[in-house]
Amino acid sequence: MPLKDLLLSSLPQYCETLASGKEVCFRPMIVAEEKALLLAKHSDNKQTILKTLINVINACFGSSKDWSISDFEHMFLLLRAKSIGEVEGFTIKCPETGEDVNIKINLLKDVTQTKGKGSNKIKLNENLLLVMKEPTVKILLKYPNYKQSTEDLYGFIGACIKQIQHQKEIIDTSESSEKELADFIQNLTSSQFKTITEYFDALPAIEITSKYQTSDGKSRLITIKGLFDYINFFFNHLNLQLYYMQTFQMKYQHNYSLEEIEHMIPFERSVYVEQVRAHLNKEKQRLSQKG
Repeated sequence: MPLKDLLLSSLPQYCETLASGKEVCFRPMIVAEEKALLLAKHSDNKQTILKTLINVINACFGSSKDWSISDFEHMFLLLRAKSIGEVEGFTIKCPETGEDVNIKINLLKDVTQTKGKGSNKIKLNENLLLVMKEPTVKILLKYPNYKQSTEDLYGFIGACIKQIQHQKEIIDTSESSEKELADFIQNLTSSQFKTITEYFDALPAIEITSKYQTSDGKSRLITIKGLFDYINFFFNHLNLQLYYMQTFQMKYQHNYSLEEIEHMIPFERSVYVEQVRAHLNKEKQRLSQKG
């Protein structure tokens, strides 16, 4: 067995139940994988971020399955919790009062899934019926900007249409081109298009809700949802500059090798960084007293 695989096989294995009811087992990510995600996030390219995250999820969960978006979101939150920390404190700006407030989120307990409503069949008129499939990570990877781009939105919807059923025939869309599906969607009436968007709005979705109190004494709620919002929110604990600074300190002031650092679990690295910081402060105090 290669040495890297030997190190990875020695990491703890966690088993959790996704909000959808599926059982998953996984190892925590290592610092090298955290660095890959930081580099991808720094690119500001959604496809780069998502492709990198897919690679990390596949490696940690030992599966290359095309997960539903809601399952994939929950897997990312579980991985983040077990690799970096389950309970995290954040400072947010209240949209109502504009003040900065501190909140705490438990990534294992505060995650909920809204239940899906309705059928996967959408009746457009008396003669036309769509059979839909739940959007997956591969579809999101192809159309990551579907919430901002009309072109991506048509592609995203088209990729989620499994069949188009007509009185005279049933069309399997796997045989239809992307352009044909986009043209089909563009020619829907506004009411038909609204019916389709309502289907997506009713799909199971992961969300995190946290309570906080503002200076006026009012109790308020913040809701976080959506994969890219999760990445931005829960990967804000570290930036590339801080990452390289901490790595430099551990390597050149305390003789850790890069290989040792990159094969640590991120929360383990954080413990060592705190020890390094405490040691430097102690040395600073000793030198000041001596001087």
